[in-house]
Amino acid sequence: MFKLCFVILFIFVISCSGNGAADYSLPEECGGKCRMAHDISSFQDALVDSAAAFANCICLESGTFEGSVTVAKPLRLFGRKDGSTNLKTLAVIDTSGVMLKDLSFKDVATGSSALYISGSSVEIDNLSFSGIRASSVFGGRGVVISGRRSDVLIKNSKMEKTDGTGILINGAHNVRLENVALSKCGFTALWAQNQSGERGFLSVSGSRLSDNGAAAVEILGDTFLSISESSVENVIKRDVMLESVGDGIVVKNPFLAAEDSVVVENTSVSGFSRAGVILDGGEGSLAAGASFKNLSLFSEKGSFGLVVQNAAEDEALREGILRNDFSADDIKREEKLFIIETFFELQ
Repeated sequence: MFKLCFVILFIFVISCSGNGAADYSLPEECGGKCRMAHDISSFQDALVDSAAAFANCICLESGTFEGSVTVAKPLRLFGRKDGSTNLKTLAVIDTSGVMLKDLSFKDVATGSSALYISGSSVEIDNLSFSGIRASSVFGGRGVVISGRRSDVLIKNSKMEKTDGTGILINGAHNVRLENVALSKCGFTALWAQNQSGERGFLSVSGSRLSDNGAAAVEILGDTFLSISESSVENVIKRDVMLESVGDGIVVKNPFLAAEDSVVVENTSVSGFSRAGVILDGGEGSLAAGASFKNLSLFSEKGSFGLVVQNAAEDEALREGILRNDFSADDIKREEKLFIIETFFELQ
């Protein structure tokens, strides 16, 4: 009996330590060890029992983890490197130092989002989202960042086919996207809305936004926007409030005169249904804080390249545009373009 117990204990220690660690991309701080979880029950146990012995590192085995999980303390969660670890919904709330790596959210029906982040610092690496469906009037979103200010880095990740917005940022947050692909999002790939009184920041670099509906990027309210080394391709027309929209980058806020309010560099915007870039300020404002460098605007089905409305245009604004197939139409335009100004309500 003693020998049998010893063997069982030995197997448990190996499974929680070195065995299978090669199937996961563990950082140095994990020390080559992680707490293993094979279903939602053992995952919940690992969240509660995370210990210094595993440097708060949790490895999730292959398969689908049904149910909702909330992370409320510094943890590092890893799926298998082969992409076979699937989650349904995950929330990270009021914590710091969280890492999510090699996880996928696949075929999820949600009234909100597959991943929810509030008041936290989170590093996301190699996450995959696909088939995110709305289970109510709201929802169908890949990621929602809301509540208290968060600092979020999303890198080497992809999102494909969401009913709603790919990534919705609600409030003042610091969000960076590096080498991210967002495609076939039903209603905008990136949407940042902010009425908090503080200014947020959204940075997109080395990324591709393709085949998204209504707009690829929309900023409503006080959020700085930086886009570099990226491409926006094929924005699909959507009818909203009896108006047709299909725009690459839309920014509507009253502080376009603030330095670096909008910076777009080495980027192309193509295949849009209406306008490539729209800057909309408050009456009497000046769009002096917006700048472009090596920006290309072209589309066989579009109508306008760069539109500035409800704001005076700085003389040097268009000097950094490498290509604009609609320059003449931009100058002749007289009517203001309709912009979606409705702020999303969150469940």
